[in-house]
Amino acid sequence: MGDTDQKPRGGIDRGITRRDMLVATGAATVSLGVLALNSAAAENAVQWDRETDILVVGSGVAAASAAITANQNGDDVLVIEKAPITGGTAAKSAGVLWIPDNFTLKAKGIDDRKEDCLRYMVRFSYPQHYDGADATLGISAAQYDLLAAFYDNASKTIDSLRSNGDLQIGEWRMFALDRPATDYLDQVPENKVPAGRALGPLKSDGTMGLGADLMTQLHASLQRRGVPVLTAHRATRIVMNAQGRVIGLECDAAGKTVRLRARKAVIFGSGGYAHNTEFVDAYQKQSLMGACAMPWSTGDFINIAGAAGASMGDLSTAWRSQIVLDEALQARTLAAGVFFPPGDSMLQVNRYGVRAVDENRNYNDRTTVHGYFDATQSEFPNLLMFMIYDQRSAEAFAGDYPLPATPTGGSHVLTGNTLAELGARIEARLAEVSRHTGGFSLSPDFVANLQQTITRFNGYALSGNDEEFHRGKYAYDNEWHWVFSPMRSDTKWPANKGPTVTMHPFRDEGPYYAIILAAGALDTSGGPAIDASARVLDTTGKPIAGLYGAGNCIASPSSRAYYGAGHTLGMATTFGFIAANAAHLEAVDSA
Repeated sequence: MGDTDQKPRGGIDRGITRRDMLVATGAATVSLGVLALNSAAAENAVQWDRETDILVVGSGVAAASAAITANQNGDDVLVIEKAPITGGTAAKSAGVLWIPDNFTLKAKGIDDRKEDCLRYMVRFSYPQHYDGADATLGISAAQYDLLAAFYDNASKTIDSLRSNGDLQIGEWRMFALDRPATDYLDQVPENKVPAGRALGPLKSDGTMGLGADLMTQLHASLQRRGVPVLTAHRATRIVMNAQGRVIGLECDAAGKTVRLRARKAVIFGSGGYAHNTEFVDAYQKQSLMGACAMPWSTGDFINIAGAAGASMGDLSTAWRSQIVLDEALQARTLAAGVFFPPGDSMLQVNRYGVRAVDENRNYNDRTTVHGYFDATQSEFPNLLMFMIYDQRSAEAFAGDYPLPATPTGGSHVLTGNTLAELGARIEARLAEVSRHTGGFSLSPDFVANLQQTITRFNGYALSGNDEEFHRGKYAYDNEWHWVFSPMRSDTKWPANKGPTVTMHPFRDEGPYYAIILAAGALDTSGGPAIDASARVLDTTGKPIAGLYGAGNCIASPSSRAYYGAGHTLGMATTFGFIAANAAHLEAVDSA
């Protein structure tokens, strides 16, 4: 980062220099992201283009929740969105929301107690600090309060949206199994309610919808409530009064500066920075080669809030998923991630031809294996992982992403009649993309090791005991297999009759197949720090008056953990609700 070079890098106009970073420590100036007003006369001199009580930035689930709640509270609300369309990344998601102690659990008489749920959340988010005997379970009071606020408000958020006609929602069930969704760390003793916290939007016919249905409902509610939504308005600067209170924003709309006054508060519910490659390089501790986030997820709030004196929380976190390397090289914005690798005669190996992870673990935790650093060899041996499978899986699970509808029907699929031939094809492909992967290559003993790996795996499949990574041992592995990896009904291959549905021995003869997987994400989840009222904190740990945040634009209250299906949307929706309720209590700026 040069002192004077302000040209866009990586296709992103950051609009921040080294001088800006000094401002981010608290020395805000007019020209660097925060319009500081030093007198009543100057404050009155601002020519506002529009005024409202609460200004909401973004149009995804966090922003929509905040805007609906603010309107319900009787506040005047205005929503701005920098993209030409609304809905954010939530609109292309599965639309699931992870909500503890929700109304469907209560209807069944299941008591999702606060103390139990908090133990699960802390155990998952901070395993290095978790202490069940401690008053705050081993973490700081601030960290604990964030998770407690989520628990206290999650079910209230959904109940409010349901009762006011903003959202039709029900229990999300696991398709073929027709049972409540299993959490992503179901097996630990702290999880007393390992299934049933996931909810999903209902269509008008009562069937389960997706993220598009979720956001259609929420935006229909905004329209019905008369809340204006301005698209193609990119927030660029925070406006503060002489007392350091946020009173509005400057926005860019088609090259024109638009000033929007917020009499009570500004709530950011915008996206992460998954498509700001400079931020990814600076803040991510492991590679992130593509993301499912909308292309407008460039982390604007980091610069904007930093210039207003905000303290940054953990910037290195993300909602991770493995992705197909070939697709990421074509376009960084992806339609989907490899949330669950399909097949049973399938495994993943690294450059040495050995397994490094339970292939059936949840996508967020599984993807962290790509970031393992071998200090002895000074390398990332799992930078790329190779999904290897045989003809059985290629045909019996055809069409289960990322498998094509026919075994060789995708350009991202490599094949060989023998493992040696497959290894040669992989090596050739790595040579073709080497400038994108730092020259990543296979070890000379890759094929020999792969053969031994498959031999061991076949033994695990027959015994049902994966001695290395425990694949198929816990409910998550087996139950989510039926969601993401169902066998085709028209396949000639017999059903897996082994001890676990997740593993089946490889065939002794080829052909064999490989798909190269890289580390990606749904979106990042790092940004400014907030408190339990969703107020953005300054560098002294105090709230910045009138500034709130929720969703992927702020430092995740759950740190690195992904509690279960719908975790990201559930937490974003809840903190949008929290932010609006806290902002409602702000004194009205009368200037």
